[in-house]
Amino acid sequence: MAHELYRIKSRLCNTPHLIDATSFESIVEYLNDRNNGVVLDSALNRDNSESNSRYAYNKDVGVAVMNIDGPLSYKPITLMGFDCGGTSYQQLKEDFTYLVEDGVKTIAFSVSSGGGEAFQMMPTGDYIRKLADDNGVTILAFVDGISASAAYGLSVIADEIIMAPSSEVGSIGVLVRLMNDSKALEKEGYERTFVTAGEQKIPFDADGSFRKEFLEDIQSKVDTLYTEFTEYVAKHRNLSVEVVRSTQARTFLPEKALELGLADKVMTLEGFYSYLADVAQSEDRMLKSKLFYKTSTDEVEMNKLEEMQAELASVSAQFETAQVELTKVLALVEEKETALAAALEQVAKFEAAAAEAAAQAEQLKAEKRKEKLSAVLPAEKAESMFAKLSVLDDESFDEVVTGFAEAKAAVDASDLMSEVGISGEGDAPAQEDAGLSLVAELIAKQKKNK
Repeated sequence: MAHELYRIKSRLCNTPHLIDATSFESIVEYLNDRNNGVVLDSALNRDNSESNSRYAYNKDVGVAVMNIDGPLSYKPITLMGFDCGGTSYQQLKEDFTYLVEDGVKTIAFSVSSGGGEAFQMMPTGDYIRKLADDNGVTILAFVDGISASAAYGLSVIADEIIMAPSSEVGSIGVLVRLMNDSKALEKEGYERTFVTAGEQKIPFDADGSFRKEFLEDIQSKVDTLYTEFTEYVAKHRNLSVEVVRSTQARTFLPEKALELGLADKVMTLEGFYSYLADVAQSEDRMLKSKLFYKTSTDEVEMNKLEEMQAELASVSAQFETAQVELTKVLALVEEKETALAAALEQVAKFEAAAAEAAAQAEQLKAEKRKEKLSAVLPAEKAESMFAKLSVLDDESFDEVVTGFAEAKAAVDASDLMSEVGISGEGDAPAQEDAGLSLVAELIAKQKKNK
């Protein structure tokens, strides 16, 4: 018997479990006491009374109630051939299969367990859910105390999770308790030596502590199992993985559990049995495949419609934002156009003023040129010469005027002036010819420079 107790305890330690920490410590404490010879009146030391049978079944109405209570394990926990209580996944699958094959259409889980062994829990849940879907069986889970960790993992496959007042659900996490007896052995005078092949064969360093690589390996396995467990719960409860992870492995009372989507209803035990009878007699029993799984054409179309509506809402919001931005841009453009029109108007005024100033400058320039020519040429000659000299720049014009002035001065000083008399008929042609020659020369020079 002692050997079997140690074997059971070894299955608890250094192995990932889906169990509430309080329940786990209670089991370990019980096994420690039993190993030390203490006999306890514990939930693990059950008799085989009718009230603790695995299920109750009424074939006439096609209803069964299956008990999921105590510590959960893959295989039944036995001592000297006797069942220690709790619930095993193997037995749960066998019982459920038997009931379905016998025609049961409504099965209730009465759950009161803090969880247990991780191994084979999720495959067991998936197996039971598929068997129920294939045979049109409705599953209701009633939490009569606590449904934590692995127990909650079995509860989530139900069409509905119904909680008793003050009951708790959750603890969606993974637990490993590492037991290192190196110090205890050393205290008792034992020296432990391992002869191994393979670097990672033993988990201990030379000082007896756990190796870093061993702890990292355990953590990696815990993380992997946590990912699988949260995805499993999210799938069966139709929740996002983020919502499941946000529970941080806490347990919740009914009000918060319903808010998070971890449960569906709250009822007393009597209210639950009345509800169970109503569900069993209803011809329109709602299966989980209809509640959650998106398999029917109507649900697929509804999902597409919801996606399209969400996309349309997003596009509409973007369009409204774009309209607001466009209104701002148009207002800015209008403002800039008004400023541009004012600037163009101002430029037009400046150009008109500049043109007027240029015209006045040209007029003044012409008057000054005529005045200069009149000083060196007779009046009738000055006018015609002004037209001929209009193509010259100011420097060339002044040079011509200077030439005319010099020619005039030379004529005035010569004897011809006195001989011809005041009529001026003798000197004018010579003076004009000299001026025209100079003009022609300057015009040619100016063209060449251009």
